[in-house]
Amino acid sequence: MKKDLRAVTYLSSIIFLTCALACQSSNSNKESLTEKTDSAPILVATMQSYRENLTRLLPMIIDTKQFNAPENTEKINQEVTSLLEISKQVVHTPQVEHLDPSLRFISKAFDEDLKRAKESLDAGKREFARYTLMNVTAYCIECHTRTSSGPSFNTSQIEQSLKTMNPMERGEYLLATRQFDRAFSEFETVIKASLKKNGNLFDLDRAVRYALSISIKFQRAPKKSLEIAQLVENSDQSPYYLRQNARSWDQAIRTWLKEKPMKSDKVEDLLKRSEALVKAGRNSQMGLADRGGDIFFLRALSDLHLILTHQLNKDQLGEALYLTGNSYEAVRDLSIWSLHEDYYDSCIRQVPHTKWSEKCFSKLEESVYFGYTGSSGLRLPVDMEIKLNELKKLALPEITEKN
Repeated sequence: MKKDLRAVTYLSSIIFLTCALACQSSNSNKESLTEKTDSAPILVATMQSYRENLTRLLPMIIDTKQFNAPENTEKINQEVTSLLEISKQVVHTPQVEHLDPSLRFISKAFDEDLKRAKESLDAGKREFARYTLMNVTAYCIECHTRTSSGPSFNTSQIEQSLKTMNPMERGEYLLATRQFDRAFSEFETVIKASLKKNGNLFDLDRAVRYALSISIKFQRAPKKSLEIAQLVENSDQSPYYLRQNARSWDQAIRTWLKEKPMKSDKVEDLLKRSEALVKAGRNSQMGLADRGGDIFFLRALSDLHLILTHQLNKDQLGEALYLTGNSYEAVRDLSIWSLHEDYYDSCIRQVPHTKWSEKCFSKLEESVYFGYTGSSGLRLPVDMEIKLNELKKLALPEITEKN
């Protein structure tokens, strides 16, 4: 459950190129900003290597027969090995990681899964390796859909590959590569088809909330959001729980439409609105399974990722990280399952012995205990227990005083 990275698309490897676009060669980490600009040719060469490697690997990942064909075994092993080697040369700049610490978590998690895929191939566990390569797409969706600005790319090879996929797969790929209008259209197609034919409820649920994520978090378009909510709300084919959620979304979006645009883009004003949105989301969400607060949390995330691109004082940073963790915890099944814990962890480490680190530790501890509790009770791994004790000393003021 803790590492439940949903099987998102068959495009994980090619999408990693998107993640790499915001990174740079690790050789330049200790250089000045001017020197980093001079290192651009190295970065371009690295990106070109990614493109060539992934263009060869993509068709074999998509097609199960090609992936399992004996004549392709050595080719796939070589391409994954090459991709793993290239990934070691690419890291996010310290400046980028400081502005949004989640990029460090996502990059590390991607690298770990890529290593796992390579180990599985070496052990002959080919289906698990392919499953792992598919799943790492979730990291890239998180990495490059932080705000409404960022890289978007396309090639003729990718367009050809997209034709072999179903609308859900295309939509998730297009979302990961920031082609929001096209992704929204694909998800809308999935929604209409599922409601018409009483189709796959899992795909329907995800397509609805992916479409809302695009229209709210990235495009800030309440009218488009309302259209999606009403599609679900007005269909007799919608499952009861989803229709109930859609009614809550409808109300939240109509309230949003009546709001006057904010005239100020100051950090303190954005934080104030984010805090109000998270509070409204909590009030609208009746338990973990309820999605009634999604509209508020997605709106908050849109503001919070923008806030995290600014230079913040200690109090602002602590609050922003705490609210971002809250929001991701609420919409966790549309992102990496444990991403909210990473934000709480970062909050504790970046603003230790403050009211925000204390709040973040309380939420983190609760989430960890919940995640490791089963029919036999709480079974907390030793390494996790050590980590929690370490973070507790950083988080709680009274612990510091006693020491």
